Amino acid sequence: MKQLLLFLTVGSLFWIAACKPDKQNDITTDIPVTEQQVLDDFANVIVNPNYQDLQQKANELRLAVVTLNASCINSNLYAAQSAWRAIRVPWEQSEGFLFGPVEDYNYDPATDSWPVNTIELDSLIASNNTLTLADIDSLQDALRGYHPIEYLLFGVGGSRDASELSVRKLQYLVSLTENLYNVVTQLRNDWDPNQPNNFTAQLVTAGQGSVRFATRKDAFLTIVGAMEHICNEVANAKMEDPLVALDSSIVESQYAHNATSDFTNNIVGLQNVYMGTYGSGSGHCLHDLVVAKSTSLDNDIKSQISICIAGLLNIDTNYGLAIYTQQGQIFAAQQQINILHDKLDLLKQFVETNITD
Repeated sequence: MKQLLLFLTVGSLFWIAACKPDKQNDITTDIPVTEQQVLDDFANVIVNPNYQDLQQKANELRLAVVTLNASCINSNLYAAQSAWRAIRVPWEQSEGFLFGPVEDYNYDPATDSWPVNTIELDSLIASNNTLTLADIDSLQDALRGYHPIEYLLFGVGGSRDASELSVRKLQYLVSLTENLYNVVTQLRNDWDPNQPNNFTAQLVTAGQGSVRFATRKDAFLTIVGAMEHICNEVANAKMEDPLVALDSSIVESQYAHNATSDFTNNIVGLQNVYMGTYGSGSGHCLHDLVVAKSTSLDNDIKSQISICIAGLLNIDTNYGLAIYTQQGQIFAAQQQINILHDKLDLLKQFVETNITD
C-alpha cells in the first residue's frame, strides 16, 4: 500500500460484494448487541480469518513458484501468476483494518511497497550477489514483497513468457516468495489468540486492562479511523497520483493489470468490517450498533459502500490505460469514495456519542 485480474473476475467480485448478507441484527433479534461482542467478532470473525487466508494464499504462491523453478514452462508460470492474483484478494481486503502489528512492525511497507525499483532490481539480478532467503530479508522494501514478485512473474505489459525467466530470476522468485510467506506468517501469528502477546487480546480487552486501548471507545475509533484511511488512500493516492501525473508506471499492480481489483478489494474489506463478514463467516459488527440507534446512518453507509464498488467496476479496462481513456469513470469513482469517507466521519461521531466507556 505504501507508495514507492483478480483471481475471480471483476464481475463475480461485484456479485459477491453485492450479495453480502444485509444483516438486521440477525444474530440476536431481541437482545441488543453489545460493544464487547462487536470487538470480539471483529477480531475472531474478520481479522484472524482474513490473515489465516492470507497466510494460506502466501503458501500457495510459494509452492507455485517452487514448481515453476523446478519446471519453467508456461503452464507453471500461469499457475504462479494466478496464485499471485489470488493472494492480492485477502491482502487488499485486510487494508480495511490497517492498524496494530501490520503498522507496528512495518509489515505493510515490507511487503507492499511500490512502484518497483526496476533499475536496482535488474542490477541485482545481473550481479554476482547471492539471492538466498537471508539476502532477500536484508533488502530494501522496494526490492521485496508483492510487487517485485509481480514484476518477475508478469513482466512489463503483463506479457511474460517462461523462456524469459533466467536461473537468477527464478532464484530470486523462490527467495522472494519464501520471504513473503514468512512475513505474512508473522503477521498472522501476531493476531493469533493462541500465540503469546497476541494483538487480539489487546483489542478484546479494550477498557478492561488493555495496554493499547484504554477504553472501548479508543478501539472503535481506531477501527473507524482505519476505514476512513483506506478511503482516502484509494481515492486520493492510489487512484489520484497516476491520474494527475498521467504516468502508468506508478500505478499499483501495473504489471498484472490488477489495480482496479486491488482498489475494489480495499472497499470490500471496509464493507467486511462494517458488516461483520469474512468469507462465509459473519458476526456482530458496527452495523448492528448503528442500526439499533440510527437506521438512516446505517442505510447511508451501506448504500454508499455499494455505490463505491459499482463505481470502481465502471472502470472496465486496466487502470494504467484508464488514466488516459476513462478519466470520467475514475473521477466519478473517486467522488463516491470521498462521499463514503464523509459518511464514515459521521460514523466516528456516532462512536464518540454512543460509546461512552
